[in-house]
Amino acid sequence: MPSLNSPRRFLYASLAATIFIVYGSLYPFAFHGGSLGAAVRTLFLSDHMRDQPFSGLIANIVLYVPLGLFCVAAQNDARPAWRQVLWATGLGVMLCLSIEITQFFDTGRVTTLTDVYPNVAGTLFGALLALPLIRWLDRPVDMHSPARQTAALLLLSFLAYRLFPYVPTIDLHAYWRAIKPVVIHPGVHGFDVVSYVVIWTVVGALLCDLAGRRRSRWLLVVMMLAVLSAKILITHNRLSLSELVALPIAVAAWLVLSSMRRAWAGGVLAVLLGLVIVGDRLLPFDWQPIAHAFGWLPFFSILHGSMAANTQALADKVFLYSSLVWLITVAGPRHAVAGALVAAGLFATSMLETHLPGRSAEITDALIALGAATVLGWLTVDAPATGRAAVAPSIKPARDTPPAAE
Repeated sequence: MPSLNSPRRFLYASLAATIFIVYGSLYPFAFHGGSLGAAVRTLFLSDHMRDQPFSGLIANIVLYVPLGLFCVAAQNDARPAWRQVLWATGLGVMLCLSIEITQFFDTGRVTTLTDVYPNVAGTLFGALLALPLIRWLDRPVDMHSPARQTAALLLLSFLAYRLFPYVPTIDLHAYWRAIKPVVIHPGVHGFDVVSYVVIWTVVGALLCDLAGRRRSRWLLVVMMLAVLSAKILITHNRLSLSELVALPIAVAAWLVLSSMRRAWAGGVLAVLLGLVIVGDRLLPFDWQPIAHAFGWLPFFSILHGSMAANTQALADKVFLYSSLVWLITVAGPRHAVAGALVAAGLFATSMLETHLPGRSAEITDALIALGAATVLGWLTVDAPATGRAAVAPSIKPARDTPPAAE
């Protein structure tokens, strides 16, 4: 396998992806008796693809993408690429078939081939994506720096939550619905503006690690225009006047922060992003004296309600909490310390949410932060000296040109 930080870590990541799939697919684990033969017959005779909601189709694909990606990354590089993809896809097929049969015995679950098709497609897509992605991350010239690898991963997670559900439309009425909130009923909300400013400034910092300080300034504008255009073209998305107002402020903020030392800029952004996350979780602070129950079951709220909304909410949390962990490490502390700090803060705000109406106070957010710290730590452990030097002194590299151009 490519030398990127040991395939064994990707084996652990594959195991974690499998556990997550099993947990999300078999919850609430209310099993009952039945015949295995009946389960198999039900599986192969139940095909309701036409009745599959669009959000469920996308979620079933996305759920298995990490499994295919990590399974290819965990294999020996001596194997041909087609064999790596075949093994990963085969594992995805066996896993989703086993889960579908098991769901026959799980109360509230449905056994059907309708879920198998997108699950297999997601595994195959992840496996194919792994081939160029891992080679790109492992190139000793332009992407060997852990800082660049981390920035690329976080930028992908940013696009994952901003561009969901990823499917463009050619319906002109959909384009109008996307811009209608800005034209017909414009409204600017202070906290939303601040949130967008901070998030886009974080994107600027990620682009700096990826492409250099000077390039990050115009790349930030390009990414802003690209995301806004994509939101118009992608179905079920809407533009926000608050974000449009925030964009030039974010560019100005990044111009200021990019001239600071890396640790100082990371610390400032970590504080601002932390305040945005706390505000988003607690505002409006409508305190109730009687607390509702705290949820100790991970991902309980995500497994209930709208599949589309919950999938996007999960992607949002992954980006925000991972970025906060990264910014804290930029300021100095290690990933373990940063993950513990973010997890502790999220746990504390979750406990406060038990006194706020309409909030799902549970352990999930803290676990996401710990998982993010683990993944980001994998990218930097045993990093070569050149990689460490690339992330040490300041938020701007020694030269604005990336190593590939040197």
